[in-house]
Amino acid sequence: MPLPIVSWVRDGDGGWTLPDGRRREFIGLAIGLPVFAWFVADDVGPLAPSQHWPVVVLGVCCGVYYAASVRSTVFELLPDGLSGVTVLSLLGGGAGLSLLEIVHLETPTVVFLVTAGVTILGIYVIRLVSPLHDGLQPSRRGVEPPPAIE
Repeated sequence: MPLPIVSWVRDGDGGWTLPDGRRREFIGLAIGLPVFAWFVADDVGPLAPSQHWPVVVLGVCCGVYYAASVRSTVFELLPDGLSGVTVLSLLGGGAGLSLLEIVHLETPTVVFLVTAGVTILGIYVIRLVSPLHDGLQPSRRGVEPPPAIE
């Protein structure tokens, strides 16, 4: 029996495909957040969230707000032709890494970004293992129509 996460990247015919929606965000955060923290830790040093507790609280609040209500609005504003591969190659490629070398991020900014990302990732993990929620898909609205009477 294959793992449920492997089924996210398999299509009906058994070929590889890209996950979509919150599943794509989950995988992107799970891979990208440690990489981001590793790249900026060289520049800013140890993050020490206990020294920046107001920023941690703000990051948790912003992460919950994004995952609960703002996500759909943000994705409606993005152009239709913009794919996840394009964004990943832009941010993870030469432009994104060069931007990290040019722009110096202060420790509170990095702590805020990492805290918000970890909060969003935590919400997605809770949705993934929750028996009350259908994985990382948005909850269904309405009910199924009744069967036709013959």
